[in-house]
Amino acid sequence: MRDKTIKILISLQFILFPFLDMLRTTNFKNTEFLGISLIELINILIIGMALVLTLLKMIKRKKRYIFGLVIYLIICLLYIYAHYKHISTFDITIFERASFNFITETFYICRVYILPLMMLFILYNNRDILNKNFYLKISKIVIAIISFSIVILDFFKISYISYSANHDFVSHNFIDYFLYSGDYKLLSGRGWFDSANELSAILLMFFPINIYILYKEQSNFNKLLFVTQFLAMIILGTRTAAFGSVMICVAIGISYIVLILIKKEKSNYMFIKKFGIISLVLTAYMCISPFMFGRINDSNYDFSVQDESAYKEIDDIKNIDDEEELEKIFAKYSNEYLINEAFLKMYPINNDKEFWISMAKRDRALNNNSRIMKTDILARVKERNNNSMDTYYGLGYTLNFMDIERDYVYQYYIFGIFGIVLFICPYFILLIISLLKVLKRLFDYIKMSTIIFFMCPMLVLTIAYLSGHVFGWVSPMMFLVFSLGLLNFYVREEKCENE
Repeated sequence: MRDKTIKILISLQFILFPFLDMLRTTNFKNTEFLGISLIELINILIIGMALVLTLLKMIKRKKRYIFGLVIYLIICLLYIYAHYKHISTFDITIFERASFNFITETFYICRVYILPLMMLFILYNNRDILNKNFYLKISKIVIAIISFSIVILDFFKISYISYSANHDFVSHNFIDYFLYSGDYKLLSGRGWFDSANELSAILLMFFPINIYILYKEQSNFNKLLFVTQFLAMIILGTRTAAFGSVMICVAIGISYIVLILIKKEKSNYMFIKKFGIISLVLTAYMCISPFMFGRINDSNYDFSVQDESAYKEIDDIKNIDDEEELEKIFAKYSNEYLINEAFLKMYPINNDKEFWISMAKRDRALNNNSRIMKTDILARVKERNNNSMDTYYGLGYTLNFMDIERDYVYQYYIFGIFGIVLFICPYFILLIISLLKVLKRLFDYIKMSTIIFFMCPMLVLTIAYLSGHVFGWVSPMMFLVFSLGLLNFYVREEKCENE
């Protein structure tokens, strides 16, 4: 009975995530109980119950794991105390948006970082009841919920534009792609989900699993599921989703051919035919769509100096303390410097005149890259705070700095080296342990399933570096945990799962 309840709770948790994510775009996200959002409370309760039941199950047989969990949580509590004590010393005149609050900081750490690790602990210690078929069934359900909703809502033009913060609906669906010649970003749709970037990471992680499902059985539903997710990732329109889908198909296709040639996999004509045709058709569809043309035009932007007077005027400033003159120059030549007004509002010119003058005079291409600009501002804040312990404890989530879309760098700045070791390293440790287990029995593990199950978490961890929106965001982190749970079951030492 206990095992069945744990299985139900874990299934419910992952299946609910897409729906909870949609609710984040509605006023329901503001509904609270005892000061906690109901959306977050649902996650806390489900994982909490599953954790308690798992610990009760482990008491007799796996006391060392329970002891390890207790030690880890104690270290987390000590870090949270030291981290908050440190960030409280921050010179708030450097960055006036900072609003340090112990409850907000602690709740964020527990909700976004510790909770997924508790789920990872639950999955790891329930491998006896959570087999590969369980993970594949949950994957099919989650893929279907996300992909069908994106495609259907886009078809009826009631999907939110991927790049719109105001929940504007698309004016053209994926059938209209070839009749539209305007801004390609207006064609992208994210369904009713909260963030296109988070969704990109999740879909990319599930895509290899979807291909594996098709590989195992070429049923009509599995073919439809593959087509729908591929199309959904094109509709979503981010580089991660659209280009990633094609790259995954190429990588898996080449891997499969190599495995056949070295006689580690049998040639499956039906899979090759269906996978090949669907991949080629949808890749062609993406390549001749406005999405691709828009991305090509993005890369053709001219970053050469357009107005020499903009740099002459800023060089001629005799008194950089003249705030009024500086603000006039930046307002007049904002298009030349390519410095987004949002950055100037977040980190005003009068707060750090020397920094902004150097930004205006440097390569325009660097200023046009929001990730680089955000990182430079955050690095400058840390530099001006001039506290060596910032490196170890960070500047804090309640510094209220915008996400810089480079997760590992961002986590370093807000939580420091100690925070990265506590909250991010466990994922890499489990991945490395899984890899070592495979290397011990490498001959047994040279097959399609091994490539695919390793690919899923590795893709997410790579995305965290390239485009962000993984660490620090609940849904992508939970599905990263899901992929590691599947991988950990697959490579467990007791036996190598038969194909």
